[in-house]
Formats: sequence, C-alpha cells, structure tokens
Amino acid sequence: MHRNYLIFSALLGLIMTEPGLAQDTAVPRSDTVVVTGSRLPSTRGTTPVSTTVLTREDIDALQPADTVDLLRRVPGIHIDQPGGLGGVSSIYLRGADPNYTQILIDGVQVNDPTNSRGGSFDVSSIDMQSLERVEIIRGSQSAVRGADAIAGTINFITRGAGQARQYSAVISGGSHGYQRGSAEARGPLSPKADLALSAALIDDGDATEGSRFHNRSISAKSNIFPSDDSSLRIVARVSDSDSSNFPDDSGGPVLAVRRISDTRDATEVTVAATFEEEVSQQWRYTVDASFYRHRELFASPGVAPGARSAFGNPVNSSESVYERMDVQASANLAVTDNFELVAGGALLQEDGASDSRLITGGAPSDSRFSLSRTTSSAFAEARWQVVPTWSLQAGMRVDNPDGFSTQTSLSAGSIYTLQSLGTEWKASWSEGFKLPSFFALGNAIVGDPTLRLESSSSVETSVLQPLFDGRGEIGLAVFRSYFYDSIDFDSALNRLVNQTEVVNWGSELTTSWLLDDTVSIGGHVTFVDTDIRDNDAELLNRPKWRLGTDVSWKGLKDITLTGRALYVGRVLDSSIPTGDVALADHTRFDVSANWRFAPGWDVSLAVDNIFDNKYEEAVGFRAPGILPRMTLRLVF
Repeated sequence: MHRNYLIFSALLGLIMTEPGLAQDTAVPRSDTVVVTGSRLPSTRGTTPVSTTVLTREDIDALQPADTVDLLRRVPGIHIDQPGGLGGVSSIYLRGADPNYTQILIDGVQVNDPTNSRGGSFDVSSIDMQSLERVEIIRGSQSAVRGADAIAGTINFITRGAGQARQYSAVISGGSHGYQRGSAEARGPLSPKADLALSAALIDDGDATEGSRFHNRSISAKSNIFPSDDSSLRIVARVSDSDSSNFPDDSGGPVLAVRRISDTRDATEVTVAATFEEEVSQQWRYTVDASFYRHRELFASPGVAPGARSAFGNPVNSSESVYERMDVQASANLAVTDNFELVAGGALLQEDGASDSRLITGGAPSDSRFSLSRTTSSAFAEARWQVVPTWSLQAGMRVDNPDGFSTQTSLSAGSIYTLQSLGTEWKASWSEGFKLPSFFALGNAIVGDPTLRLESSSSVETSVLQPLFDGRGEIGLAVFRSYFYDSIDFDSALNRLVNQTEVVNWGSELTTSWLLDDTVSIGGHVTFVDTDIRDNDAELLNRPKWRLGTDVSWKGLKDITLTGRALYVGRVLDSSIPTGDVALADHTRFDVSANWRFAPGWDVSLAVDNIFDNKYEEAVGFRAPGILPRMTLRLVF
C-alpha cells in the first residue's frame, strides 16, 4: 500500500503544483504585490527572479502545524529539524547552506551572526496566525538586500489593520500536548490611522522525546497618514521562547549517550518605521529605520565520544546578545512611462557579543568575544519596458563593510511574453556576498579573524505556460548557483576556514489545475544537485528530489477537504555516535477538513502523517507518528 501511494505521489507530482502556493507561475499574477525582491514597485509578473508568495488564504488552506511545516511545502526548500520546534531548524534553499538565506520579518533582517550556525534563524518563534503572507525570493539578492542574501530571501509579513474593525481568536489543540492560541484586534483608529495588535502562545508538546518548545509573542502594526500623499508605517514585535532538545549531532533520543537535553532561552525585539511621501506623479521618496535585538541563554551537556569524534562535544554554555540598527533612504523616479529608477543609500550598525565557555577535562575554556561593524551602502535599480511584451531590469549595490574590501553586487533580468499563447519567459543573473559571522570571526577556539567573506553568483531561466483556457498552468525553472570561499570547519586545524567552492544546479517543475468549481489538483517537483569542487565528499542534508501533491475538494456547502503528500529523497546526515549515515527517503501524507458552520466561526480538523510512516529527518530523531489537530477560529 505504501509503495502504491509513493508511486501515485511521484507521478502526480511530475505534473501538478500545490494550488495554494501562489508562485510566479500562479494566476492571476498581476494582483499580488511583491515587496521583497526589488525596490521598484513589483508584482510576480514584473519580477524576473523566481518568487513564491504564500497568501493568508494559502496558509489557511494548507493547515500546517507550524511555520516550519508551512515552509516544507514550498518548492526548492528542504528543512532539517532534529527534535521538535526550538531545535536547530535549518532551511536549505535550493541546496544552499542555511546561513545563506536571509530571513526578514516585516522587512527587518533577523539573522543572528553570534550563533554557531553562522547567522541562520530559527523560524519556530513566528506565529503562523499573525502572518499576512510569506515571500520567498530565490537566487543571490545582494544587489537588492546587501550582505547575507546569497541564496535567497524569505520575508514573513504580518497582518495589517484592514479596512474594517475586526476581532479574532484562534485556539488549536492536538496530540502529545500540541497547543496554539492567538488573539487579534485590527481596524481603523481614525480616518488618518489604523492599528493591528496580536498576541500568541505556542506549546509544541512532547511528540519528540526530550523536546519542548514554548513561545510567547506580541506584535503591533500601525499606518498613519499625515497627508493624502504621505504615510508612516510602524511595526513592533516582542518574542520570548524557551526550549529543550537533545543536542544536534548527539544521535537524538535513539542514540544519545548523555540523556540530557540542551536548553535555550531566547528573547527578540523588533521595531521599525517607514515614511513614504509621493512628491509628484513622477517621483516619491522613502526613509526606513529599524532596530533588532536578540538575546539568548544556552546550555548544553555536550555529546559523548563516538564513531565520528574521539572527543565528542564538551559541556558548554553561552549568553549572547546581538543588536542591529539599519537606516535607509531611497527615491523612486518615473523617468518616462516606460522607464523607472530607484536610488538610495543605507547605513548599518551591528554589535554582537557572546560570553561562552567550554568545559574540557574538568577545566573551563573561555571563548567569549565582542565585535562591532558598520556598513555603508549605495544602491540603484532600473526597469525598462522596451516594448509591451518585453522588459529589462538591472540593479547595482556598493557596500563598504568595516574590515573588508568594498563589494559591488550586480543583477540583471528579462521578461518576455508571447501574447498569442500567453507564454512567459524569464531570465535572471545576480551576485551576492556574505560577511563572516561574528562567531566565525571572534570565537577563540574555532574562529579566525582573518576569514574572507563568502560570495555567490546565480543564473536562472524559467517558462510559464497557461493551460485549459486559464484554468491551469505549468512552469519550469532551471537554475545554477556558485558559492565561493565557503566557510567550513577543518577538523585537522580545528578551525573554521575558507576552503570550498560549491555548485548547486537543478530545476523546479510546478503546475496547477482547476478541474471544476469544486476540485483543484496540484504538485511540484524539485531536483537539486550539490557538488563540492575538487572534492568527492557529499554535503549533508541535501535531498536531490522533493515532490509535493495536493488535492482539494469543496463539494459540500461551507466544507473543504484537502489531501496532501510530500516525498523527500535520500539524504546524508551525520552524528557523533554513528558518523555519516544515509537516511532513507520518505513520504508523508496529511489530510485536513475545514467547516464554516456559522458566520465568523470556523473549525478545522487536520491529521499529519496519517499513515504513520516511519522516517528520520536527522540521525536518531524519529519523526512523530500520527498527529491529529483541531483548530477553532472566531472572527467578529
């Protein structure tokens, strides 16, 4: 039975895409504004880079258990999550390292360069109910976003006030202590101002042995309109999390010798303001200012010696603080009806410190550091509508970071539409760079202050073809990315070094089809091959194949039924007890039902891994079995 379902999943995935994933291959494209991939006003139809937009409607339809599970359903994204939420949740975008993806919340970067993961971010703390949409931009993005976005960018955009006053509450519960709760109040305060407030609680329960995750968050978003031609947007967010998990590389609940979990207590604060004024029909200017602070207390029992390491990992603890202040100003100019230009500058100040200790041989070893850096930048982008069916776009950014040479990042793209068939071709090329993390530069044991920055270049071409008189579509993207001077751990030197060049290439096939007014079918297929130049070693946690399918039926009044399947191919993983281990491919099947039984009242039932398939995303961390969940939503 399992084999039959797997075959069905693979075949359907080859020809279908998830209907809820509003990609640049989705219809209608012109209605969805994309704010992340360009400083020019953009939609998916005018953005030459590969883009996926998950709207609020998509999130409600997919019924994911959490934000991590939401991203698992996106083409080109693989997530490795040892244990439950709050563990080391790593996002591999098109096979790139997790710290190569820039994470934004309402446009504010939240990557933490003081952690040992090199600047990645765990998205577990983001409340799914507070999201308006999620934008995933693939490829090197430094020409737009500056440092760190060398594989792509994911922007989590929270809900705004809307046009009418609204209050809502959501309560979710499930097996193994799974609990979610949130409340929102949104609406206008006056003709000149509005406000959206939200509060959320997350308890991930104990589906995985040794794993717990609790999060509490409050967020606010307000728009103020001083005049008919100007606006001020203010966003604020506070998040507090505490979690426990078996240490990464420990072999998890199955293999860990030391039966003690890591503990982590983290607090995040984000405040940002954006002022925009339209001076005339031809030009407008924007000023942005943001502040982000992340504080984390961490303690680990270490990992006992094993097959991969004769020493294991020592007992360690740390207290780290990272602060980021960013100010940007830009001006948009409509030079002609067919030519747009944006230019501006930015000033970034970063401060990071870690008070960390290792216990080796019963003696403490101090590895604390405190670093700061300032980066000044200038940027420009232009879009030229050459003819109604053909447009060109180019960008350039110059960054001057303390302690490193000046970096110039370029990008270029083109879109051509064959109007007779509706066929759309896109092509893009871009460059990126990433500064070494504070941890990599400052850690006294494994760090190196002489590390060079990492860089990248990406090229992509894609085609989209509408089908069935607009009721379906099929798209294919082919890409290749190069990552230079990648920072890796050298076991012989026991230090982080610039030593590798990595090449990722592959393709993403996506399609959707509305069979009739009640049934939609879709799926996606992603192939990624990751190769280390001049080295036969295989990188960890990079499946070559991922397939997703989705079938939704709305045949009864106010009831929607959805079935989903996700196939993940073989991956290589590693732990200290075992060394390198090949984890078998697996398929997961989920079902959900949503019933609007009264105005403003919705109830959802979802079951993850309905066939109780056994698999591991990391060595020794068995995936939970069947996970039923129920969600009640009230809007008034």
